[in-house]
Amino acid sequence: MKQLIPRRAFGLLGMTVWIVSLAWAGAEDDFKKANAAYTAGDFRGTVQLYESVTARGNADGAVYYNLGNAYFRLGEKGKALLNYQRARRLLPRDKDVTWNIHILKSILADRIPDEKKPLPLAWNEIGLLFTAVLAGLLGVGVMATLFPRWGALWRLKTRFLVACLLTFFLLGAVQWIKTRDPRAVVLAKEIFTRYGPSEAETKAFLLHEGAEVSVLDESGDWFYITLPNKSSGWIPRSSVEVI
Repeated sequence: MKQLIPRRAFGLLGMTVWIVSLAWAGAEDDFKKANAAYTAGDFRGTVQLYESVTARGNADGAVYYNLGNAYFRLGEKGKALLNYQRARRLLPRDKDVTWNIHILKSILADRIPDEKKPLPLAWNEIGLLFTAVLAGLLGVGVMATLFPRWGALWRLKTRFLVACLLTFFLLGAVQWIKTRDPRAVVLAKEIFTRYGPSEAETKAFLLHEGAEVSVLDESGDWFYITLPNKSSGWIPRSSVEVI
């Protein structure tokens, strides 16, 4: 009988699954160690462990939230806000995340209004909902094959799928409009914005750690940023980090 899939492919697939499982296992182990470190009051160790989780690309809203708490305990308000905002993008309705952002912003040197209320569905939630709809359609298709009485429902699939696609398109468009200008958080203790992308340019205004800005453009090692009050200027890329 002809072999449809080479044995080497099975070997590569098995190796891939093994590597991914090791990565997730390592992330889970660091997550547990980070929680233990936080409970013990070792906030610097907590940060290192949580950052190792994010470096693997395995971070979820809980990781970013806990990382924000650890940075806040260390007095690093900029990094605390940065991670709280990353958590809120994944957990837009979490009251603890929203409350911590509110409290942190109330003690910052620059009282910049918070961003508008996030879209009810985050990107990851939109993706999960789309996957659930496709899985549901697949299930209806299987049932229509096994039980003819389901045939009428299956015939409505095209209209239903088109309606869902339009809904997802609109949700995605709204979310894209909200995030097309990336937001960033100032991590430097204080930094002057400039009227041009150079230290030789005239100073515009002063920003402090934790200030949240929108990035409109970039040039070399500089970002062109703006505030809700329409003040704008150039700031060194190294002084901020995009959410």
